[in-house]
Amino acid sequence: MKKVIIIVIAIALCLGLLSACGSNGGSASGSGSASSGGESGAYSTIKEGTLSVGIEIGYPPMEYFDEDGKTPIGFDVEMMTAIAEDMGLKLELIDTAWDGIFAGVDTDKYDVVVSCVSWTEDRSQKMLLSKTYVANAPVLVVPKDSTVADIKDLEGKTVAVQMETTADYLMQEYVAGGLGTELKQFDKVINAFDELKAGRTDAVCTDSVVAAFYLGDEASNYKTVWEADEKEPICMAFKKGNDALKAAVEASLDNIKASGKLAEIANKYFGTESVIDVE
Repeated sequence: MKKVIIIVIAIALCLGLLSACGSNGGSASGSGSASSGGESGAYSTIKEGTLSVGIEIGYPPMEYFDEDGKTPIGFDVEMMTAIAEDMGLKLELIDTAWDGIFAGVDTDKYDVVVSCVSWTEDRSQKMLLSKTYVANAPVLVVPKDSTVADIKDLEGKTVAVQMETTADYLMQEYVAGGLGTELKQFDKVINAFDELKAGRTDAVCTDSVVAAFYLGDEASNYKTVWEADEKEPICMAFKKGNDALKAAVEASLDNIKASGKLAEIANKYFGTESVIDVE
């Protein structure tokens, strides 16, 4: 009888160990669940416990370096800090040149691109785009005494843009359509504004959310004379198929919007919370 009891106990212990081993072996590296009850289900990040963000740090007020030249600040930076905190994840910002930033998310260098990405139909075919979180549209900025009042007035003049942005594509379309303007393309939008301030270009075409910021204390010397009819609100870009992570990030975006945190960040960088009223 004692032998039977011992055998039964031994079998029970083995079954318990096998069950425990099976449970541990089934967990996925880097997996997690969204906050607020896990409404968006399980998701995975490239680095366990970390939300990696591809970002071009050089586009105020969305993302730029503080006065120390090292600390990233800006609307997108603070928004993603709040989202990562709501998700229970660490935030990693990966500074990436704009011309390669979307290739980076496709090759798993980071989980998401958050860098003043305009929602366009073309991008929606190539990437998984989130709901929009900031209102935006291409605008034209000129000196206060300029006679330019519309895109058509750029005939025979020059316009500066950051290359491979929606403003660049828009101006290329106008040039291809017969507008006789010289298009000056730069790696950074700040270089375009430097050209304007130095009088080496007649206008800058850029996003409405950055135009006033770049002019800074000199804003009174310039004016916005045109805004595109077709709006291009700002969104986040994920790799195609990464729907679970997108849903989790959007759930946390909803959380920080409902709590008033997103409005607080908007007021800090834009002076108004109206820019986040995009739904």
